[in-house]
Amino acid sequence: MSTPDSLFSSLQQILIDLSLINRAHYLANTNRHENDIEHSMTVAILCWYIHDRYKIDLDISKILKYALTHDFVERYAGDVNTFASSSERNSKIDRERESLDRLSNEFNEFGDMISSMQNYESKADKESLFVWTVDKMQPLIMGDMDSWRLYQEIGISYDQFIAKYDELLANSSDYCREIFEGLIEYSKSTYYDQPD
Repeated sequence: MSTPDSLFSSLQQILIDLSLINRAHYLANTNRHENDIEHSMTVAILCWYIHDRYKIDLDISKILKYALTHDFVERYAGDVNTFASSSERNSKIDRERESLDRLSNEFNEFGDMISSMQNYESKADKESLFVWTVDKMQPLIMGDMDSWRLYQEIGISYDQFIAKYDELLANSSDYCREIFEGLIEYSKSTYYDQPD
């Protein structure tokens, strides 16, 4: 009897590790935070839906690979909230670069996965920017479903909210910018800290 491929266990372990990384957002109407695996699966499904619904002329295979692996670097880098300070965000970039190097060594037998992570991190193509944009849309859906509880807890004012999403929208994919913009506009109307 031959020994099973050692990468089977390694791949299972990275998924376990990522399921233990809690993100800032709560799962709506619970006190449990979303983890990295739940987030990545949601981003993948949203990408698939938007691609299908709006007949986006991009490679769905690349999109799904990027969506599934886009946060694998958080295995070693951890998660940092979008509204974290610029020094925290910059530190995260460095940690993610180191994590990607480490994962590239650990999973060197799975070149397609490594290429997907590298291409996503560098925004090498239109598909990676599409996934990046949907990744920025997903917290708006989570926030609205949970009455903006996290945003209230960390004290994100309406003006801070608008400034951050204006910045994200400016860097978003042409293939889903209009959808993202519509979601931002809707979110402004339900945000907890709206101006009078």
